Amino acid sequence: MGRRCKRRKRKRIRQSRAMDPLGRQRAGSRGDEQFRDMGLFTGCESVEGVRAVLREQIEHEVEAMAALVEDADAFDVIELMRLRELSPALDSSALLIEIVTAILLSRPSRKPHDRPREDTRPHEHIEELRRRAQHIAFLAQFRQLAEASLSEDPLAKLAAEYQGAVMGIRNLQYKKIRDSHETRLFDNDRVALLMQKYLGYTYPDVVATRLAMSSLSAQRMTQLRDGTTEVMLRNAGVSPGEVPAEDVEEFMTQMISLMFLPGDRATISADEVATTAGITAETASAVLMSYAQTFDSSVSAADRVYNMLVGSNPFLITPLVSDGQGNFVATSNDIGLDSLRRIFEKALTSNTKDFTAFDKKTRQAMSERTALDALHGILDAAPAQSGFSYYAPKEPASVALLNSRCTNLNGLGKQVEGDGLFIVDDVAIVVEAKGKSMADQSRRGDVRRLTRDLKATVGDACDQARRLQELIETNHGIWLGDQTWLDLSRIREVRSITALLDDVGPLGTAIGELQRAGIVSATKPPWITSLHDLATIAAISIRPAEFLLYLRLRTDSPATKHFWALDELDLYMFFLQGDLYVEPEEATAAIGMVGDHCSELNAFMDHDGADGTTPVPTKPSFNAVPAMLDLLDQITDLGKPGWLRCGADLLSLSGDTQQQVLDAITELTARAVADGDYHDCVLSFKGFWGRPAVFVAICPETVDLVGAERRLLAYARAKSGQIKADRSYGLVLDAHGNLRRFIYI
Repeated sequence: MGRRCKRRKRKRIRQSRAMDPLGRQRAGSRGDEQFRDMGLFTGCESVEGVRAVLREQIEHEVEAMAALVEDADAFDVIELMRLRELSPALDSSALLIEIVTAILLSRPSRKPHDRPREDTRPHEHIEELRRRAQHIAFLAQFRQLAEASLSEDPLAKLAAEYQGAVMGIRNLQYKKIRDSHETRLFDNDRVALLMQKYLGYTYPDVVATRLAMSSLSAQRMTQLRDGTTEVMLRNAGVSPGEVPAEDVEEFMTQMISLMFLPGDRATISADEVATTAGITAETASAVLMSYAQTFDSSVSAADRVYNMLVGSNPFLITPLVSDGQGNFVATSNDIGLDSLRRIFEKALTSNTKDFTAFDKKTRQAMSERTALDALHGILDAAPAQSGFSYYAPKEPASVALLNSRCTNLNGLGKQVEGDGLFIVDDVAIVVEAKGKSMADQSRRGDVRRLTRDLKATVGDACDQARRLQELIETNHGIWLGDQTWLDLSRIREVRSITALLDDVGPLGTAIGELQRAGIVSATKPPWITSLHDLATIAAISIRPAEFLLYLRLRTDSPATKHFWALDELDLYMFFLQGDLYVEPEEATAAIGMVGDHCSELNAFMDHDGADGTTPVPTKPSFNAVPAMLDLLDQITDLGKPGWLRCGADLLSLSGDTQQQVLDAITELTARAVADGDYHDCVLSFKGFWGRPAVFVAICPETVDLVGAERRLLAYARAKSGQIKADRSYGLVLDAHGNLRRFIYI
């Protein structure tokens, strides 16, 4: 086995799902300054010492930043930062908008300075503001790493990485996936009543408000651009000195509103939203205020910035700024993105009964159904069991006693619940879903709370999945809750999945770290993913065999501990490219950080086809020798026992080895065509998951197909033991390359 040799040229496309946390993609020019910044924390022997350094640097930068725009309208500055940071620039960062906005919020009002707004020139200071904000952001990241290095807790580094991801990454989900999941969770009678009771609005109200804000902003930008264009066209060919004064004034007014003093253009009122969205002004105001922060000079700018970087970032929940007079401006994200569930659940916690009902009847049920639906799409098979009960051992030592001959189920076992069990060919896939959320303390890097949350979500779900997996592997079946035996003796491979409603980023990808901390099992742990990422994989998945191979690599290979990423989808795209592989001797080296590999995926997932003219981007696909994929598809279509594992085994081969298999088939075919006789061969490969063997026979039209199948079967049975193959596949093809028979031993 080895790296696939085939490489496709990949087009670079701007990532829209999640912006670079700190604008690091072009940070090389700041290398010397960054090293100096890291040096500031050298010698710190305590968390208090590290934070004192950060606090001192923040105070210095914030004072300078506030002075730069002290006379400006806050809404002008915020919108100018948005124009800079939400552009396609590679070094853009939402966090920089939030740092600048946090400073502005420590004013008593939107524009307390008496200088006329038209005399201010905030656009001249944007680059200086972002440079200083970026410096603060880098220092905050170094602070996280410095604190982690002072701790002996095995999860300290992971907690720092998680906090860094939470701090910097926005727009965590693809729109089509997010909308589908949120509709399931919120757009139903039970939750609508609860939202109206605790928030004063419903999910459709949030969606309508979000769309209205977007529509109003787009209309204004379009009107200004069309207006300036019209002035220019009207005066095409006219020398600058001869352009009518009224046209010059009109052009300048529009350009100022567009690019220099854009605060009024970006301001949206509750009344405007209500009219556009078709909801009441009261409802529009309730929605907007749920996501808004207001000016308050009682909290210093330095305190705000320090608290958002060390503690909780309020912009993750409340990305709007209100002037207190019914006017709002957006900062880094649209309302409700990555935050609606947190706002709703926080409001619900005041009533234990309502929260429990929501958790059990809606949140958990939605999580389970969503996970099963996604896997149904990936595996092209419905779950064999869903929302079922079965008998698990009361004591770990009793696993083997709960076999098909057990007569004391209630004495040795206890009834527990399982979320899902898929039986595809002779592969069983166990599914456990969790709807719980990570606490705010965990999101801000509290190691103790993170450990508790991981045990209560990832740990519990993984334990439950492993429990069922072990029963199947040991007893080749399970006792269902009605005390009937589910025979699974045909199952030869068991994998398990833990799917979380929360997006946990690096917490799910760093399986090796979770193993070292004792959160998940040391051997064959479940694959940990979010419902969003699972649904995204379902949207682009082509072959069940690819997914089985991914489960093997992510949970049962040297790659399991070697690779990690901020996002599971980066690992999946890395896998599709054929690179999620590491030799055993290399796996003990430094952990491999997988960066952004989602450009192609972003282009495909973000395409909505609304205008009907933009071509649909190419769906990401697995990087393998094309002829091998054709052969695999024939095996799958034939649907004979062993097709799934055979496909995964063939795809696990390097590009060179795949070609060797195809070359062997080509050579046998040439011989069969030349002499009109039967020809066969065997190829065996030792890998991470045993030693599979592939037996190939070419059966021309002059040879009896049934006889050829029997001959290959006899050969495979006799030879498999000699070459110590733990599973063997037989392929009988005709002289035209068509698969006629498939054998599995």
